[in-house]
Amino acid sequence: MRLTEKQVRQSLTNMGERYAPLTIYRLTEQTSLLDGCKVDVVIEFSIQNGPSFKAVVEIKTVATPQNILMGARQLAAYIANDKEPDRVPLLVAPYIGTKQAKILEEKGISWLDLSGNMSIRVSNRIYIERTGKPNRFPDTEPIKKIFQRTSSLVSRALLLKPEGFSSLYEMVDFINKRNATITLSTVSKVVKKLDEELLINRGKSLISVADQEKLLERLAQGYKNSTERKRRNTYRFVIENIQQLSSGLVGQCKDYLVCGFYAAQIKGMAVTDQKTIFVKDIEQFRRKAEKKLVSVTPDTEFGNVIIAETNDPGVWFNPDLRIIDSVVDDIELYLEMMVDTPRGPKIAEQLKRRILQKGDISGQKAD
Repeated sequence: MRLTEKQVRQSLTNMGERYAPLTIYRLTEQTSLLDGCKVDVVIEFSIQNGPSFKAVVEIKTVATPQNILMGARQLAAYIANDKEPDRVPLLVAPYIGTKQAKILEEKGISWLDLSGNMSIRVSNRIYIERTGKPNRFPDTEPIKKIFQRTSSLVSRALLLKPEGFSSLYEMVDFINKRNATITLSTVSKVVKKLDEELLINRGKSLISVADQEKLLERLAQGYKNSTERKRRNTYRFVIENIQQLSSGLVGQCKDYLVCGFYAAQIKGMAVTDQKTIFVKDIEQFRRKAEKKLVSVTPDTEFGNVIIAETNDPGVWFNPDLRIIDSVVDDIELYLEMMVDTPRGPKIAEQLKRRILQKGDISGQKAD
């Protein structure tokens, strides 16, 4: 349950020794400045055995980067028109993360959160910085799992087409043409959250990625934390005549995709004896292999092929279709390599350069 503005103000009133040596001497709610603007709170602070100061306070109950940026701009406007030049602009939220703190620092705005963190500067008289305390209000987290499963396809699409999309409908169509299924509602919700995180530029006629590298980093974080990835069922088989399997199954069916270092080898980035394949259904895979007269024998110790069973949409989105093998696309392989230590991250760096330089890395013509 998210805090209300009233609850935030009450927490400030009851802050006690949590922010010592900083204490609240007086708190005035809904104060009008001389130009008619209303601020949430004006607080008179004092330092134990030291100076005091007044702060013009803007409260944000949800501290998305977008909300923080708007709050910082509002405070800057208040202070510019304030007839009391010594008052300090101060933003208060349940929790202010590293990215949000950087935005406030760049705008010259002091801040304080209810989790015990703060950065307050009063000209050359007072400077207090206290960070590193965890979020005591996790329900106020502005973003939840938009870099995993179906939701992650929106970010992947933006990386594939950095020039942007003219509408949400165009984005839905782009994704669904690349071996995925996503709804307009899902795209709309994810785009809204990406906008709040300042990861995209969103105008009336264009939605585009603001920082490709940063968006790719967030996808990697989501992949690393994905419970879906950790739940994958993995099997090891002895498969004789693997080339026959590739030409008979993988090359003709999007239900089988080469992945891991095997995919990196096909893309010319690695040499490996390890063969890994994604399938949607392990039993279906075995039945189709038998029809092609390919022997698939379970062998947990000496199996030459590792098969992972998964329905994660990110795996199957935008497959890289080759004459012999179908492989996961560069973005999916980049995510796999990022967590496959110690060799994987070096390959991931090569893939990262390709992703950021080429835009539509699939070789498919952008719609």
